[in-house]
Amino acid sequence: MKIYGYESEGSDLISLSEITLQLSLEELKDFVLFLERTSSLMEKHGDDFGHEHLNDFYDRNGKPDIIITK
Repeated sequence: MKIYGYESEGSDLISLSEITLQLSLEELKDFVLFLERTSSLMEKHGDDFGHEHLNDFYDRNGKPDIIITK
């Protein structure tokens, strides 16, 4: 697993050694559903899988996005 992110808007993409997610129970449940759905898409599409955005999975306007890629 590799983790990447941006220090701030407009900065370069950097490799991260750690991330912290502060989630409510409802947000955690939504995140787990997102991961399960993304896992199914990865299995279904194999090497043709591109990426999935958490913000596309459910309405999170203005919140940080999490992108899953292969």
